[in-house]
Amino acid sequence: MFDPNKEWSISFAGCGFMGIYYVGVISCILERFPRFIRDASKIYGASAGALMAAIITLGIPLDKCCTDLMYMAKEARKHKLGPLHPAYNLLQLVQESLLEKLPEDAHLRVSRKLSLSLTRVSDGRNLLVSQFDSREELIQALICSCFVPLYCGVVPPTYRGVYYVDGAVSDNLPRCQLGRTITISPYAGESDLCPRANTLTFHEVRFNNVSIQVNSENLYRVTSTFFPPEAEAMAEICQNGYMDALRFLQENNLISSESPLKSLQADATERVCCDQAKDSPGGGESVKRDHPWLDPKLIRNLPAELQRVLCKACRETHTAGGLLTHMTEYLPKKVTSYLPFDSARSMAQRVRGWIPDVPRDMRWLFGMDVTKQ
Repeated sequence: MFDPNKEWSISFAGCGFMGIYYVGVISCILERFPRFIRDASKIYGASAGALMAAIITLGIPLDKCCTDLMYMAKEARKHKLGPLHPAYNLLQLVQESLLEKLPEDAHLRVSRKLSLSLTRVSDGRNLLVSQFDSREELIQALICSCFVPLYCGVVPPTYRGVYYVDGAVSDNLPRCQLGRTITISPYAGESDLCPRANTLTFHEVRFNNVSIQVNSENLYRVTSTFFPPEAEAMAEICQNGYMDALRFLQENNLISSESPLKSLQADATERVCCDQAKDSPGGGESVKRDHPWLDPKLIRNLPAELQRVLCKACRETHTAGGLLTHMTEYLPKKVTSYLPFDSARSMAQRVRGWIPDVPRDMRWLFGMDVTKQ
């Protein structure tokens, strides 16, 4: 049982595009028990969990982060190979988002409270970093913590001149063994705050400290970690995070209300994701007909600003993938996306961006890097 009168920390597991689950979790906590984040002595994170840890430590608005995440997922789904397509550069999108969102004094505001999990390439050992000398150094550490080998590229990024990769490779749930660390994961398992399994569980495995039950639901979640599902499915995952957080707060007596769920439902009836859903006459079936890109029930418990972001993302995806797109999918102009020319052009763009770092990276590729942490 969580005791708010004693010191505690929070740890977020790495989870790729399933990070949309954390958006729902944190939105619920900020609404109903913000002290859980504000008074935490340490906030740990690996990979996508590191990004969420930085976001909440800095107090960056969740709707802006949700917008960026939905955009990254939409861009990935544009390609047949998803995030593996040469034209898609996930870390570049993450870096652009960080450069835009992080304030100039971000490193001062997070130092000693934020702790990021990195994996050192030279020996595979885990490193937790919590002291940052500049905003650029903080961004470097976040990029290193998110770099999945091969999935994100071949040559890893550096932090203080040393090569690191995804913290999930060595420790995907930092300090989870400490009794006062509240663990959060989007996979059903033994974490303090996580989904509950609704299907038969055959076994439980641990991936670098993260408990993951072996069942069909978690198989879907693991797949969605690397290959983002459709926008409507991501919206539902976000609301699931909200409801799981609400259950956690209830079970630990952290919200004072006679009937939190009834209160939640009452609030939800006043929230609408867009004017079209609000103006739809009749019951739920009418809303579905006039609002085909997203069933409002899937996001009805989320804060209004998140509802609007998710509704807009789903509408854009629905419009882009409408009837005309399906009718013209196999026309000659579409065929170019399957030709070597498209991949060659995309690869050339990546190579052009890599050229300034060629000397350093060639030394690493041939084993000549001798820097030590």
